[in-house]
Amino acid sequence: MNNYYDKFVELLKKEDKEESFKFAMGLLKEISVIELYENILAPSLNSVIDEFGNDSKELIWREHVRSGIIKTIVENSYSFVLKERENFGIKHEENIIVLCPKFEEHEIGARMAADFFTIAGFNTTHIGANTPGDTLSLAVEHLKPKYISISVANYYNLIEAKRAIDKLREDENFTGEIILGGHAFIADPAVYKRIGGDHLLFSFNEILKFSMEGSI
Repeated sequence: MNNYYDKFVELLKKEDKEESFKFAMGLLKEISVIELYENILAPSLNSVIDEFGNDSKELIWREHVRSGIIKTIVENSYSFVLKERENFGIKHEENIIVLCPKFEEHEIGARMAADFFTIAGFNTTHIGANTPGDTLSLAVEHLKPKYISISVANYYNLIEAKRAIDKLREDENFTGEIILGGHAFIADPAVYKRIGGDHLLFSFNEILKFSMEGSI
């Protein structure tokens, strides 16, 4: 797996979208979409900060280009997601909404999480980045989800996540549970409880365990 990762990062460093895409999609003949996301795509996206540092003038455009490449790969992996769901054979009737809070623009983690919830058998709706509270309220009214998963990459956006959670707790259309995840919780996992979350899930295995043993 390390060889696959090293090769993919090498292609990303060249900003070579075509070859990166071909390589990643070719890997899906050998590894699962879960392995692709967790062992190659997610860590390769995080590697850009290690490579350039937070203060580098190059970081923003490099990160945007690489994020675009990875997003394209994830979007084109959906048929493998559906196949993986069939392999696991789990099916729930409950709806789950996956989103990022207001001002959170980094949505790839949420997009991967949405696919993981789909594989784990949930009826999943991915709203995406920068979701205002009023927009979420409309989605809740329409979809009547049992679960809402909020992904936060930037620690400073935890404030907006809390505001979204507080608004949800006041929403008469939502009586379900709130799942949190994302890079913002790594340094202090306990913060998910302080901002009002019910569950903190990072990996596919945690999502799968929640699906099989959680509040279903």
